[in-house]
Amino acid sequence: MDFNDFVHAVFFGGTITVSIFLLLLVLSVVTWGIIIGKIVQLRMEDQNSGKFVKAFKQSKDLKKFLPANHKRAPVDYDLGILFEEIMHEAGQFALDFPHANWQFTSENGLPVHLNEMLDRTMDRVNLQMRERREKRLAYLATISNIAPFLGVLGTVVGIINAFAAIGEMGSAELAVVAPAISEALVATALGISVAIPASIGFNMFQYWVEVLSQKFDRFSDILRNRLENELILEHASSSGIESF
Repeated sequence: MDFNDFVHAVFFGGTITVSIFLLLLVLSVVTWGIIIGKIVQLRMEDQNSGKFVKAFKQSKDLKKFLPANHKRAPVDYDLGILFEEIMHEAGQFALDFPHANWQFTSENGLPVHLNEMLDRTMDRVNLQMRERREKRLAYLATISNIAPFLGVLGTVVGIINAFAAIGEMGSAELAVVAPAISEALVATALGISVAIPASIGFNMFQYWVEVLSQKFDRFSDILRNRLENELILEHASSSGIESF
């Protein structure tokens, strides 16, 4: 089938067939738009987080690193946002509760209230970042499910048109049924061609999001350890540190 045959099958197949083809075309544009956008988004986030981790490892003081990181690059990636939120909560706690009990023991590294605040903050940021990474992925899953059915619907309509042509012409010759059969096969091909990239994109991005989530969890543990050590050195008395 050349391009002219394809155009003829699309635009001379009736209102229902044309509507199905146009809908599949729109879904294809949406699919590729989401795929390209997600690749750019997740790659940039991963790269920015990687650069941040390198700078984070080189820093000696988290409080000094906080303003330095602002000057280094805009903080619009998940690990940087987590770092800012955690540092803000820890700093605000020290201001709001200057007389908090900073007596550290082997069972308790931070005041209980601060420890719970940091846990809640990490969970909140993690959920926010995961929601941002997974945004619009449901569209890909939906398109991958409905596109083949739209193709099948177009196929059924094409076959109905073929039988209608046979009835009108009183003949089952190939010249009579070929246009409708061609229309039906084109509909099937279009449905599959839309569903395949949508399905591949959805599964690929789901895996990518899971990898980023694992990196987020690993960095959360590293950040908590470093922050706890610095808070111990800053707020605990020497006797408390020795007993700890």
